[in-house]
Amino acid sequence: MRSRPSAGHVAMAAAAVWLILSGLLDAMTGLTALSLFSIAPLIAATVADERRTAVFGAAAVALAIGAGWWDGIRGHANYWAWVTVVCAVSAMAVVVAGMRRRREERLARMTAVAEAAQLALLPPLPPEMTGITIAARYRSATREASVGGDLYEIIPTGHGIRVIIGDVRGKGLDAVLLARQVLSAFRRSAVAMPAMEHVAGEVGRAIAPHLGAEDFVTAALAQITPAGELTIVNCGHHPPLLRHRGDLQPLTGGKAALPLGLEDDFTAFTATWSPGDRLLLYTDGLVESRDARGHFLPEDAIKTALLAPDCDQALDTLMRAVVRHTGGHAHDDMALLLLEHGASPRSSANGHTAAVPAAAVS
Repeated sequence: MRSRPSAGHVAMAAAAVWLILSGLLDAMTGLTALSLFSIAPLIAATVADERRTAVFGAAAVALAIGAGWWDGIRGHANYWAWVTVVCAVSAMAVVVAGMRRRREERLARMTAVAEAAQLALLPPLPPEMTGITIAARYRSATREASVGGDLYEIIPTGHGIRVIIGDVRGKGLDAVLLARQVLSAFRRSAVAMPAMEHVAGEVGRAIAPHLGAEDFVTAALAQITPAGELTIVNCGHHPPLLRHRGDLQPLTGGKAALPLGLEDDFTAFTATWSPGDRLLLYTDGLVESRDARGHFLPEDAIKTALLAPDCDQALDTLMRAVVRHTGGHAHDDMALLLLEHGASPRSSANGHTAAVPAAAVS
């Protein structure tokens, strides 16, 4: 299949065609409108750099002078004023092209920095860990950004794998910086703390000095052992969803807790899952996505997506369902983390079999 021409090629072709048509109009009709030639470099300036824009500007000036010779108006009082206008507009087009190019280069550098920040905050997760299949997706509500205030991480420990998914209030750079603080604290405490409620408390204490007056971070933390035991700590977040034998069950238990940084006393609860079960952790960009009539994404859409053959296909299907439901208008960041219980536990990411905790947290 032939590729479609780019917008840049179309604009350059349009500028060239404009010069040709303006010259033909002058030659065939005798209509003197030398200023028409100056439109071509303006068209080129929208996509071309200074050098190519200058080429079109020079061509416009040359055609304007030639048209005056062809029309026999070189002695006309306004002739050189028209030529000066074409020269001035062409020079302005070159300046505009340079400003646009520098702005695009700055944007490209900012995009590269944003992509590097995404890799630092949300590095690619392994597809499997201790017999658990892993898939993750992230979508920022800010079109120009590749990362925002939602976060997730999975850490292998001697207690099993430990997971966090969270949502920082707000958007933009401040949300990114606070998300970095949360992830840094979780990465430290996940391997050091013996119990998940202690991990949550340590993360909350670590980020408290960085919270503004109206800042908070909701999060759900989970510990998953090879024996199939789930330990959940919910810090004011949407409950994880467990797909078991086709049913979708929100995992809730214990007392309701405030978000991270607003409380230090958290309670954990336990659940179990079986081979083939899937655990979905998510942020409010999923369940609070609305259509044009203000309706939330139906639970059936989530349940249907989780029936896909593998975790990656399931999340891709779910992302497409959200886009269809919202019409492509994202109002909040969205992070998705899907885990599937394998048939049997395997070695952990560091090559050792993860240990089962001596006692479950109740």
